[in-house]
Amino acid sequence: MTTPENFLCALCLMAWGIPIVYFDIRENRIPNALTYSGILVGLAVLILFRRDALADYGLAFLAGFGVFYVLFMFGWVGGGDAKLMGMIGLLMGLRFLASALVYIALAGGLLALCVMISLRAKGRPIRGARVPYGTAIMAGSYYAIFQSLLGGGGI
Repeated sequence: MTTPENFLCALCLMAWGIPIVYFDIRENRIPNALTYSGILVGLAVLILFRRDALADYGLAFLAGFGVFYVLFMFGWVGGGDAKLMGMIGLLMGLRFLASALVYIALAGGLLALCVMISLRAKGRPIRGARVPYGTAIMAGSYYAIFQSLLGGGGI
């Protein structure tokens, strides 16, 4: 069921997504101002409207951030990507995060393939190429939002 606070959080995530993708592609980083402000909005919504669901949204934050923090420790993603996943978990909850991770992985694979093909076409080496994974995170999240709205399952 879509509640006003779920709809608000989905709108915030979509609004934050535009500058996140811009900075990720242009500068290869996601500014802390974007992720931290999104986390603050998530905390405010949690305190004001979702006190009974603290475990769900808190666990979603820890799962999103934790999984990507491990990937960050291996050097596979950036720290901004980990904070972004924590923000998405806090805003949207555990159920959304689980389905979005599938779409994020698919978008990331597709983006990596596009980067690889582009580099090959230019005759540049693939090894050490950087993939703006925050873009894949936002693409997968947008798709998950639209799927939940179109599928009738709500956000």
